Amino acid sequence: MTPDELERRLRLGEDTVAEFKSTVRNNYTVDAKDIAKAVSSLANTRGGHLILGVEDDGSVSGVGTPEQADAVMRQASNAWNQGMQPPLTCSAEKIEVQGQTVIVIEVPRLHADRPFSAGGKYYVRDLSKSREARRDELVRLLQSADYHFDEEPVAGSRFEDLDPGAVQAFLDLLYDGADEADGRRLLTAVQCLDRVGTPTVTGMLLFGRQPQDRIPDARISAVLIKGKEMTTEFLDRKEITGRLFDQIDDAVTFLKKNVREPSHVEGMERVEEGLPEKVIREVVLNAVAHRDYRAASQVRIFVFDDRVEIVNPGELLNQLTLDGIRLGGISQRRNPVLAGLLARTRRRENLGMGVPEMIRQMKAHRLPPPEFIVGNGHFRVILRLGREPAHG
Repeated sequence: MTPDELERRLRLGEDTVAEFKSTVRNNYTVDAKDIAKAVSSLANTRGGHLILGVEDDGSVSGVGTPEQADAVMRQASNAWNQGMQPPLTCSAEKIEVQGQTVIVIEVPRLHADRPFSAGGKYYVRDLSKSREARRDELVRLLQSADYHFDEEPVAGSRFEDLDPGAVQAFLDLLYDGADEADGRRLLTAVQCLDRVGTPTVTGMLLFGRQPQDRIPDARISAVLIKGKEMTTEFLDRKEITGRLFDQIDDAVTFLKKNVREPSHVEGMERVEEGLPEKVIREVVLNAVAHRDYRAASQVRIFVFDDRVEIVNPGELLNQLTLDGIRLGGISQRRNPVLAGLLARTRRRENLGMGVPEMIRQMKAHRLPPPEFIVGNGHFRVILRLGREPAHG
């Protein structure tokens, strides 16, 4: 929130997405229970801003000295981390306005972990007040919990954090071009921006100038290892960052460069035995599309003499099984918005048929079928390089 945006909010006063709290009344402190109630009610409704250092009428009273302001921020942080169930992460920033310092707390909307309780009670915003949720409202909150992390706005980010060239390339591909106004509208429609223009996780991953500044573990670590066993002796290594479109291309380039491609002669024809490019591209695309972006871990690619292993954070979702993904046609996605847009930009169907196609491609090249291992919070795909004997 810029100072100008804050001034406008103060003029508009409190409403469903904004609440003011005084600190001067309590000698520049805040009540943790009161903060937890306010934050939980905003999070359970539409998200918004809790502004500390402002009176109910919108007049600015401030949060005191720099030391007092820091103490207020710690108290507020403890309130939403310790006074709410489940705990919630909010961003907070100090802004100077009318000669005073205020603290603006940004509360995410439609968080995947909602509903949130404070003091054992569930609150919602009703116009400019927080009140306990009715039974029917609580039922709706529980039903809306099927919300996905890739739809969440990235706290503290702005539309200007997106790369205009990347946005325009996307619009040209899918919408035959659009001006900036149309672009904002279309990005909102496909959930790359939220209703106020804040980039979502999907928007930041696909179009951010520096996505890793906001989502540090949205990256790929790729290594070429000497031999068939895990060692620290790397023949090649690359940390792949940037937007997901670029990450996919860079990871495919790394694999094509480092996966051995032996060949043999059948009759008068030389037959290549390396991994099919379709398989390489599909396995990388699946890794970045379906990984858990909340996990503090990156996608990892290991190239050995006899195999390639791709490991991404996140096990299978509840209703999925390894047999189900091998058969195909069963699509339960952790990141439905992100996976859908990646599929559209690659001109692919998004029906859960990627794994069966990988199996067919490996079989056509007389390579063993992909192996899938789930455990310890990760999903591992193993592609063997050894050629299977011909049958018949």
